[in-house]
Amino acid sequence: MVIQNSVLTDHVYSEVLKLILSNTIKPGSRIREDVLAEQLGVSRTPVREAVNRLTQNGFITNVKRKGLYCVKVTRQDLLDLLELRIALESLSFEKCIDMASEGDIDAMQRTIDDFNRQLSAILMHNEGAVGSEMAALHNDYDVRFHVGIARISNSTRLIQYVNEVETMLLIARQRIYKNDERVGIVRLSWTQHQQILDAIRIRDKEAARLLLEDHRKLMTDTQVNIEYSDEVSEVVTSQVFAE
Repeated sequence: MVIQNSVLTDHVYSEVLKLILSNTIKPGSRIREDVLAEQLGVSRTPVREAVNRLTQNGFITNVKRKGLYCVKVTRQDLLDLLELRIALESLSFEKCIDMASEGDIDAMQRTIDDFNRQLSAILMHNEGAVGSEMAALHNDYDVRFHVGIARISNSTRLIQYVNEVETMLLIARQRIYKNDERVGIVRLSWTQHQQILDAIRIRDKEAARLLLEDHRKLMTDTQVNIEYSDEVSEVVTSQVFAE
């Protein structure tokens, strides 16, 4: 019975997280356990347990005397996440270079090749409406790639932390993919993934470090400076009027 309950809680956790990442549950919106239970066709107990886990992992916030709300990632939150990501992945890449077998690297190459193949299929058959499908594909494989590198370290904690940061970044990424101009950004991101893997293959830690910095700059330019420019404008405007 305990095992069955655990499996059900895991299922509810996964389903609620999907609702958050797909923007079905919008950032900052109220979350009600009874509504989720009815929607998912389960009792309140696994929903409560799953929501507690989501709260512990930072995807839901519990506001005292108000209730549960989907986390809303601000510009500063995103900057902090990117800084944390760089720190974690610097260690992750270094361990990967020291420990990866050729089989490990070939498996990572298959991840990149699978992504590129599926992206090409999306672009070929969905001209003019690729945003949502491209977003889902990129989000899925981006986590696979970065967590996959961490897994090679065999460090349970490192894998956990990288996975949590990567998943939190997916929430922030809901703001992008608004139009097909993002295709170029996604392609550049995966070009960088390939370059990172190439550096790992030849065991070049300095090249991997520099490429990780390039990857951070791409994320900052496309997910912070552009997509959160409205927040910056609001702050500047309020400061001007305040003066």
